[in-house]
Amino acid sequence: MKRVWERLWFPADTALNIAAARVIFALHAIWILLSRDLPSASAFPAEFWAMTPMSWKWRYLVFPGHAGIERAIQAVTIAVLIFVVLGVRPRLSAFVGALLLYHLAPLESLFWTNSPFERGLTTDLLALLTLSAAPCGDALTFSPRRGAHEPADYGWALRLSQFHLATIYLLAGTSKFRRSGIDWINPTNTRRWLLVANQEDHARVFKSIGPWIADHPALCWAMAFGAVAVDLGFVLAVFWKRSRIVVVPMAFAGHMAILFALNIFFINIPQLLVFVDWSWLKQRFERNAVPP
Repeated sequence: MKRVWERLWFPADTALNIAAARVIFALHAIWILLSRDLPSASAFPAEFWAMTPMSWKWRYLVFPGHAGIERAIQAVTIAVLIFVVLGVRPRLSAFVGALLLYHLAPLESLFWTNSPFERGLTTDLLALLTLSAAPCGDALTFSPRRGAHEPADYGWALRLSQFHLATIYLLAGTSKFRRSGIDWINPTNTRRWLLVANQEDHARVFKSIGPWIADHPALCWAMAFGAVAVDLGFVLAVFWKRSRIVVVPMAFAGHMAILFALNIFFINIPQLLVFVDWSWLKQRFERNAVPP
C-alpha cells in the first residue's frame, strides 16, 4: 500500500513542469482579478449583504463599506501574482498571493450567491498554496536552482495541483447523479437545458447550435453521455499520464460544445495547460532546432 501511495502522489517530475504550473495558475488569477471590479462589491448598499451571515464575513475578513481598502488590497495582490509569474521569491509570493486571494475571491460571490465558492479563483488559491510548499522556483526564474531537488519533490505538488482542478469535474459528475440520478443522461433532460439556456436573450450569443442539437435526440444523448464521461473520467488525467492525450482534449472539446450550445463559458479552461508536459515539448523543440 505504501508503494501504491507513493506512485500515486509522489511521481517523478521536472522543475520546468511545476514552474509552468506556477505561472499558469498565477496568470489565470491575474486575468480574473483584472476582468472584474471586485472591490466595488464592498461599496454596495447593505441590502446586498443582508443574507450573508456574519460568520462568513469574519471567516474571510470581508466587511462592506471599505471599497478603497479593497482596491488597495487588489492592487497588492496583482503585484504579488506578477512576482509569482516572474519567479521573484516564488514560494513566498505564491503563499502571500494565495492568502490575499482567499480574502478577495468572496467579494464577487457572497453578495449574489451567498457562497464564496466556484467563481473562478478557488482552484488558483488552492494550487498556489500547494505550490508554495514545494520547490516551484527551480525553473522559470531569474536565478534558477538546478539540481537542488529530487524529481519526486516536484511531482507531489504538481499532481496535487492537478487534482484540485480535477475535483471540479469529479464533483460536477457526482452531483448530477446525486441530485437527478441516472435520468440526468436522458436526452429529454439535455433538450430542456438547451432550450432554457437559449431563451435568455441577455446571455445568449450563439443562437443556432443549441436549438439544432435539441431537435436531435441522438445528439442530446451523446452530449449528456459525453459530459458525464468527462466529469467522472477526468481524474484519470491526474494519475495516468497516457490518458491525458484523450481526456484533456475531450474536456476542452466538451467546454467548446457547451459554450456554443448553451452559452456557458468554463472560466477554468486555461488551467488545463497544467497537464501539458512542458519538459517533453522543450526537449522536442531543442532536438528539432539542432541542425543536421
